[in-house]
Amino acid sequence: MASVFPYTYNHEMEWGDGMKSAEEVLNDFPLLKSYKGYSVLVACLEMAGEDEGRLVHIRKHIYTPIAQTRGETVHNLEKNLRTVRDAFLMYGGKAYLERTLRIKIHLPLYPREMIEMLLECMRRGQEEKTPG
Repeated sequence: MASVFPYTYNHEMEWGDGMKSAEEVLNDFPLLKSYKGYSVLVACLEMAGEDEGRLVHIRKHIYTPIAQTRGETVHNLEKNLRTVRDAFLMYGGKAYLERTLRIKIHLPLYPREMIEMLLECMRRGQEEKTPG
């Protein structure tokens, strides 16, 4: 799948030792692809993967540029991201994060927290599978 944010993400870039791409991590949750927020989540992970410092001011440095590229409002982008977050949790995302990161996840899980945790899953390159 092509990047939804092509001018900041280079598909040829090295992710580092064993780092999975955003799509490789999210492929464990195939039903997420039917949500509008899926491509937003992928773009957020790509941008955060390039510069983790963007997470500090996520609305300004990640959400706003993605919304502008997609021609939508930041409010709408955040709504779509919350919806895909809810679906991620419903399809076993909480258990996946707990298993992969070896931490207890407390709800509610904010989208920024989910992005940060999924970024860590990408770094670890774990071959964890969803429960099922």
